[in-house]
Amino acid sequence: MAWRARMTGNLGGVAVAGLLTLQACTTTVVPPIAPNEPRPVFLLDHGRHASLAVPREDGGIVRYSYGDWRYYAQVRTSVFQGSAAILWPTRAALGRRELPGPPEAAAVRRNVRVLSEQLYELIVDSLAIEVLRSRLDSIYDANIKTRIYNSAYDLEFVHHPRAYWVFHNSNQVVAGWLKQLGCQVRGLALFSKWKVKPPSERER
Repeated sequence: MAWRARMTGNLGGVAVAGLLTLQACTTTVVPPIAPNEPRPVFLLDHGRHASLAVPREDGGIVRYSYGDWRYYAQVRTSVFQGSAAILWPTRAALGRRELPGPPEAAAVRRNVRVLSEQLYELIVDSLAIEVLRSRLDSIYDANIKTRIYNSAYDLEFVHHPRAYWVFHNSNQVVAGWLKQLGCQVRGLALFSKWKVKPPSERER
């Protein structure tokens, strides 16, 4: 077992070193041009990962996040767990938390209890928000029996059906959510390093 731990540690070190060379890469997000029934959503950069806060129909807010089940949801942050989450597909978690409104940047900053290095407000179509929220809530409801609360991130986590690994990580999933909201996303989104540009700078 010792050789396996050493091998995992060595592979993890190589993987991390390789990924760090990509850390300077920025993911650019461009909101849609003139969305119908425009409403704001909020991209939160927490340093190493991102989450997304969207408005609810009742005027509140719901925040979503994605990550590795053991490392993120259960905060089992050993070197082995970190390497496992990077090197091969592992069980994933969907994080969710309902927050009071109104759906404004100030309310998001006030009610999200974990550090956010940056908060970006993006204006998208309200129908796209409803479709995304309905899809994420369906995943949450379907896996409600696995729910746990994590005070470190102030989120309720359930199992997510699609496995987590380095090329399907929290930032890439959030980037996918932004695409579903009609945003143009450019870059690998391996790290939580974002730049938001105005709709006029969308590429054709």
